[in-house]
Amino acid sequence: MWRDRTNLFISYRQSYSHHPQTKKKARYGAPGSNGFGDSRRVSEERQGLIPAFEDDGDAVIEMDLLPPRWLDIQDDVTQHLAEIAKQTRKLDQLHQKHVLPGFDDEDVKKREEREIEQITQAITRLFQKCQQAIKRIDVMVREAKQQGNIHQGEEVMAQNLKISLASRVGEVSAMFRKKQAAYLKKLRDLGGFDSPFRSATPVQNPYNDPALQESDADRSFSQSTLLQTKQQRMRHDPNEALIAQREREIEDIAQGIIELANIFQELQTMVIDQGSMLDRIDYNVENMFRDVKEADKELKVASGYQRRSVKRKIMLLLAILIAGVFILLSLKLSRRGGDNMPATPQVPDVPPAAAIRNRRDSMTQTNRIWHRRKRRLWRSPIRDPLVF
Repeated sequence: MWRDRTNLFISYRQSYSHHPQTKKKARYGAPGSNGFGDSRRVSEERQGLIPAFEDDGDAVIEMDLLPPRWLDIQDDVTQHLAEIAKQTRKLDQLHQKHVLPGFDDEDVKKREEREIEQITQAITRLFQKCQQAIKRIDVMVREAKQQGNIHQGEEVMAQNLKISLASRVGEVSAMFRKKQAAYLKKLRDLGGFDSPFRSATPVQNPYNDPALQESDADRSFSQSTLLQTKQQRMRHDPNEALIAQREREIEDIAQGIIELANIFQELQTMVIDQGSMLDRIDYNVENMFRDVKEADKELKVASGYQRRSVKRKIMLLLAILIAGVFILLSLKLSRRGGDNMPATPQVPDVPPAAAIRNRRDSMTQTNRIWHRRKRRLWRSPIRDPLVF
């Protein structure tokens, strides 16, 4: 049994490098000197190491930037999962060997069954340890809150670590539970048990988690198997050791499946809580996206108004100037009209038609007079002005 402490050592080294130690004078020279003051240059690699020689001979590591305590839980859970994987491979081999038909002695079968039972119980205990370790994260965070030694970022990291570990353990436990359920079915077939009526299987719902539905189905199947084995035990003769041993083995496996289903359901509850939180975050992100789009539209409208405001001000100024010019022109024209009034036209006494007739009559009379004079001249004798 060993633990990988490489990451922890790297964190220690990084925290120490951020706080270099103050330089002190070495009495009588350091290990790199000859004792008379002519010291040699210490290499860069040695400068980065923890000093092994000081005045007081003590080396101090600053521990103010060490990672929080709940990070050690990740190493514990990882170690438990590695051990579970190792034991599961061994258990699979025993399952395959045990269900094969053969002519082995009953003692060999009993020894295999005891070994299978021990490994199964060990794996179940490891799952319980993982579950308890994950629960300790909340306890550590609560204690750190009470002491005031944790900030919001570390709390979020702790919650994310808890959900991540719960998901990992849940996946491994689901795989192990399926293998146990398959092995239980094989044992039922070998023992001659009827397949139980799985009425307790939950109805398929697209809004439920399929993993939880499978867990409930396995639990109901195991419970029905336990009930059926009890009924078989009451019917059979208690002296039949082989049948009783097979029934006891089936009961142990069914009980283990029920425990695994309970562990998986509790771990899945942690993941579902985080999933609901993620759903709320997704809902808030969608709302924020919609609000940002609406704000962008309003900003575009406001920017358009701002661009058109200058043009509108210029148009309003021109309209005011034009109205003022019209007012000035009207005032000027009204003043000129008051100074130079036009003379009133004289209305003739005789209407125009009568004047035209009078004019015609006068012209006719003039022509008549002219013709009369012309006739007189033709009638009178022409006198020669030279004759006397």
